[in-house]
Amino acid sequence: MNVNAIAVANYLVDLSMKSDVKLRQFGLMKRVYITHGFCLALLNRSALDPRFDVVEAWKNGPVIPSVYHSFKHNRNNPITEKSVVVEWIDDFKVEYETPELGDADIKEVAKAVFEKYIDLSDAEIIALLHRKGTPWALCYEEGKNNPIPDFYTKIFYKKSLGI
Repeated sequence: MNVNAIAVANYLVDLSMKSDVKLRQFGLMKRVYITHGFCLALLNRSALDPRFDVVEAWKNGPVIPSVYHSFKHNRNNPITEKSVVVEWIDDFKVEYETPELGDADIKEVAKAVFEKYIDLSDAEIIALLHRKGTPWALCYEEGKNNPIPDFYTKIFYKKSLGI
């Protein structure tokens, strides 16, 4: 399967279940975005699929709608299972697939993000992404879900890494 936000999210859910760390929807969404940012900066490529993954500036920070909609049923409860997607085989048949992250480089980045931000609460990670000068701060307008260009995210994470 291609790399996409749901595959990254599912990998982070795997890491959380293996380490007994409780991930909730907000924390998961933000960590997927941070993984994407570090992939842009370090690997010069996205962790998202541009066909259906976009990053938007919502009130509570950067959001990838595909991740939000896939995990919103958890509300503020710990996420205990991965997301599945529907694959249309033909007009009358569908299959359910669990997106898995197969890209070793992106897995390495996602694991590093998971470990680096393991101790941050959802409120702390939201505050981190709300700081002045973040891509979210540059794009957010109240009442709108403006896109956050990858260009902004890449520059921000390169600067954060000193590269």
